[in-house]
Parts: sequence; C-alpha cells; structure tokens
Amino acid sequence: MNKPAQRTWRKPVISAAIGALFGFGAMMGFLNLGGEVSASWSGGRIALSGVGFVYLLTGLFVGFGILAPSLGARVLNVGDAEELREQRAILSGSALSMGAFGAMLLLLAAAGAGGFVADWVAIAAMLASIAINIAIYLRQWRLYDELWRQLSWEGSAFAMHLLLPALILWAGLAHLGHLPAIDPLGVVALAAAAVLLGAFMAAGRRGLLAQR
Repeated sequence: MNKPAQRTWRKPVISAAIGALFGFGAMMGFLNLGGEVSASWSGGRIALSGVGFVYLLTGLFVGFGILAPSLGARVLNVGDAEELREQRAILSGSALSMGAFGAMLLLLAAAGAGGFVADWVAIAAMLASIAINIAIYLRQWRLYDELWRQLSWEGSAFAMHLLLPALILWAGLAHLGHLPAIDPLGVVALAAAAVLLGAFMAAGRRGLLAQR
C-alpha cells in the first residue's frame, strides 16, 4: 500500500478511534455522576446525553485543532495546518457554538425529576446557549462566502426533512397507542441529531467529507 493511500484511511480511523474512546469514557463518567439515579433514566434522557456529548466533543476537537493546528491537521478533515489557520475565524465560532450547545444538552438531561443538576442551572444553560448561538450565527453569516451560506441553508433543509417525518410517525403511532407517549427530552435529542445529520448530508453532497 502506498503512502497516499495509507494517509487516506489512517486519518478517519484515528479520528474515529479517538472520538469513540473519549465519547465512551465521558458518557460513562457522566452517567456515574448520578449513581443509582441515572440508572433509571428514560431512553430520551440517555439519548439526549449521547447527542450532547457528540456536540461537546466535536466542539472540543475543533477548538483543539484551532489552538494546535499542526496536531489538529492530523485528526481533523483538513488539508493541512495552514488551512486551519486560514479558517480560524469561522471554526472558532463553530467550536464555541457546538461546545455550548452540547454542554446545555447534558445539563438539561441531568436536570428535572430524577436528575442531579438543579433546574435553574439547566434553565440558565438553555438561555445562555440560545444567546451564544444566535450571536455566533449572526457574526458567522457575515464571514461566510456563497458556498458556506448555501451549505447552511441546505443543512437546515436536510434537518427539517429528517425531523418532520420522524416526529409525525412518532406522534401518530403514540396517539394510536402503538408507541409510548413522546418524551420531551427525546424530541430535543431527535431535533439536535437531525441538525447534525443535516449538516453532514449537506457537506457530503458537496464532496466536503472526502478524506484529505
């Protein structure tokens, strides 16, 4: 196997392994914080925790890549360290946005009845995350070129086309008694996952997920 081919598969494998290792360890640690309490959590609550960690770890990985471009270029899907430096303005906002959103999802999952985080903490986190994401979005939009703006719109459209059928089926079958009633945290987890998948679909459609 030649060196270019090795580089093609090595980066995604290393990135996936590191992400899975960090994600599994963090998820187990988070659930252990609640002890016996978290053992009785609903599926929606656990799903929200998992999605929250995906957002949080993605934000941390991108943030790490910005702070250490040479190392970040080895695990992130970029051409080289210089590309990370050139995209610092946009990527820094994305890292902060995803990190804040992921942390909010985790705090929300851990709050309420059967949780171990005070309700006011989760409420404050929701308000702060919404404010941060709106501010970053408005700032990012001015930095986006035509491609980035189109990706943003396409990602949103894909997310809606994923979310709406899922919610209709879930609500309809629950109404007819074939599924449990909709779990509020499950809805949040589903919506957050749809946004993430929509972004990946938009990027993949443009060929931006090809290994570099």
